[in-house]
Amino acid sequence: MTHQEFIKAIAGYVQKYAPGYEIKVCSPIIAQAILESGWGESKLAKQYHNYFGLKCGSRWAGKSVNLKTQEEYTPGALTEIRDNFRVYASMEEGVKGYFEFIQLPRYQNLRGIQDPGEYLKTIRADGYATDLKYVEKNMRIIRQYGLTKYDALKSGEEKTMAKTAETLIAQARAWIGCRESDGSHKKIIDIYNSHRPLARGYAVKYTDAWCAAFVSACAIKTGMTDIIPTECGCGEMVKLFQRLGEWDENDARVPNPGDIIFYDWQDSGSGDNTGNPDHVGIVEKVSGGMITVIEGNKNNAVGRRTIRVNGRYIRGCGIPKYERESRVAVVPNTGKDASLTIEQAVRDVIAGKYGNGDVRRRAVTALGLDYAAVQKRVNEILKGGTFPKKSVEEAAREVIAGRWGNGEQRKRKLMEAGYDYAAVQKRVNELIRR
Repeated sequence: MTHQEFIKAIAGYVQKYAPGYEIKVCSPIIAQAILESGWGESKLAKQYHNYFGLKCGSRWAGKSVNLKTQEEYTPGALTEIRDNFRVYASMEEGVKGYFEFIQLPRYQNLRGIQDPGEYLKTIRADGYATDLKYVEKNMRIIRQYGLTKYDALKSGEEKTMAKTAETLIAQARAWIGCRESDGSHKKIIDIYNSHRPLARGYAVKYTDAWCAAFVSACAIKTGMTDIIPTECGCGEMVKLFQRLGEWDENDARVPNPGDIIFYDWQDSGSGDNTGNPDHVGIVEKVSGGMITVIEGNKNNAVGRRTIRVNGRYIRGCGIPKYERESRVAVVPNTGKDASLTIEQAVRDVIAGKYGNGDVRRRAVTALGLDYAAVQKRVNEILKGGTFPKKSVEEAAREVIAGRWGNGEQRKRKLMEAGYDYAAVQKRVNELIRR
């Protein structure tokens, strides 16, 4: 990956998650990833997708790896130590992990900062880095590569967000993991309560049910309150969708990503349910007859639910009037799980399954894949590149059997054979840990 490719990849995820965590500037975070990971080439970044040198700490419950690191406890003297570092499954998860990490109390002063230098000085003072030249090194990277073009704010004004399903879903994803147990859900409630006028004049308490407030907060944060009505009660929200002419009563509807889906836990399962709605969420994707929904207040946290199309408990859908051509395409019903690898998606693209242009882009994005990576591989194949003859599963088992070598040799041979090396290595790791 070239330096510009690395910048573009990291910047995309930083811009995606920063708004949801109330971070107003992106360039220092991109610079941090470059500096901490050595352009993604450090062992911690290449193998474990930890691009920010994030240590486990006492609150981390995920996977970890013990590695050597250097700290500058006294000016000019580097001390080599070993420590436990967080492990992530992908670049996106690694970037999101950074924003989750800075939710610690000592980093709350980063919110609202719009100047890259001030952000770096503040985070270093908060204890993020021991390097005395940390701010200087990052600022040099920002200037050399013109990273301020990625900043979320210009001249003190928010960038105007497109009123698209993709934008709403990105905001919902940014809040996944916020929960009542650690109080991280409070920022969602605060955003809801800050909006005026308050629905029915009621300010939501931190102890109230907050599924409708979550959907409303996503709309408020993305500037879509004209097409997604704000409410803290599911029944009242349905009425508002009906008044806007954005309601589909048919609970057998095959929804689009970005639809607002309502549930009724008293649904008998027979006929079209018209009962009082009890819960609500945002449709993230649809594949194989299954709907994936992001919900607030799911087991007292923001999380995902998977439910079958026309399944029991579906009450109906709010259908926001997104900007023209903005809706994510529904993934064709293949009967397979939606979590396709890049390799599988490339095969389907070449076979014509996802159409062309924006239609293709929306369909691939709805699969949760990096469209640029998929299209790049498609172009390579069409220009005479090698297409892998076996599945990722088969290749992973061959790797374990020693048929592809180790280290850089393994990586080179797999890539030359047309495989997505990261996908194969991920499966290898999963099989070895069984």
